[in-house]
Amino acid sequence: MGRITRPLDVKGAVRVLPETDSLERFLGLKRAFLGRDDDDLREVEVAWAKPRARDVVVKFVGIDSSEEAEKLRDLRIWVPREEALPLEEDSYYIPDLLGMEVVTEEGEFLGTLEDVWSLPANDVYIVRKEGKELLLPATGEVVREVDIGARRMVVRLLEGLEWS
Repeated sequence: MGRITRPLDVKGAVRVLPETDSLERFLGLKRAFLGRDDDDLREVEVAWAKPRARDVVVKFVGIDSSEEAEKLRDLRIWVPREEALPLEEDSYYIPDLLGMEVVTEEGEFLGTLEDVWSLPANDVYIVRKEGKELLLPATGEVVREVDIGARRMVVRLLEGLEWS
């Protein structure tokens, strides 16, 4: 649903950069899971959430200081699959993409999809291999096929997409 970017106040509220198209989704949230990936999650109770123009302020029960909130920096907020919003066609839940093998249309292994940045224009997939990063726009022009069951994504590398 989102990534915690920083503490917001001395009472433990945090700023969340949403990874969902619907900021209102946070309003009814009562419980969630926090973690860096979906293998390392802890359940938390949500006291309240307030959507703003580009982010959401969230307060978790039991996180009552900026020091405690600081420990949550860069953690992702996840919801149980059964509580997730339904997907539109050619859309995927981020946890299903993380760890996926990424290959070119020619079959060349590019690396593993390690992160997803949710940006206003489109998501960006972060592919890593041997300490290097490749940023791939999550568009139909680049992403040619996604096979959730096989944990494999086929992409077309456009001119200018380079390793950093």
